[in-house]
Amino acid sequence: MSADGYQVAFVATRAEHVERALESLSGPEDRLYAEAIDVTRQNEVERFVDRIQARWGDIGTLVNNAGISPKRTDQDAPWLSQMSLDEWARVIDVNLKGPFILIRLLAPEMIAKGYGRIINIGSLAGRAMPLIAGPHYAASKAGLVGLTRAAARDLAPCGITVNCIAPGRILSDLTGPPEAAVNRSALSRIPVGRFGTAEEVAHVVAFLASPLAGFITGATIDITGGEFAA
Repeated sequence: MSADGYQVAFVATRAEHVERALESLSGPEDRLYAEAIDVTRQNEVERFVDRIQARWGDIGTLVNNAGISPKRTDQDAPWLSQMSLDEWARVIDVNLKGPFILIRLLAPEMIAKGYGRIINIGSLAGRAMPLIAGPHYAASKAGLVGLTRAAARDLAPCGITVNCIAPGRILSDLTGPPEAAVNRSALSRIPVGRFGTAEEVAHVVAFLASPLAGFITGATIDITGGEFAA
């Protein structure tokens, strides 16, 4: 998005992650802004949005990418019987409540402008039987698909598109090193024979955010290397 000329603001829960991400990005410093906040806390989100608007004006594109997927100490996903209500609630809050807060907060100004792009980052786990993720993660990402469709229906007459991207196994801090046993097993299920990259997801985000995607809304686009179709 930065390479395409967007002013980019983003968040993470930890300051060191914000700093590391800013250091990895190129482009003018006055077109990048980031903070450490909790997307489940509406007051923090509102203050963050206020500061962006004070810097740059109206926000035309929202990408909901924050997500967590707790694992057991052996890196396997917890079973239903092993999951506490607190862990369930935290995952639903971050992965589903967070996007709802941001969509509800930013939609009015998009409606006023008659234009907007909202892109939710879902998961293969919300589209098919989850083989790695826990029940809370799968439920939150399936819910995000439903939220995408509902928001698309409500906002389409206002010139706003709402779409979801459902990545498969993408190499990241969340998925861990490619040589991990869970990733070696996952690789055997991917028809193209490799893992995806964050850049490949980002290119689809950039397309959906562009004027070229004005007739695409309510869709879920799979980036799975063929795993969802297999």
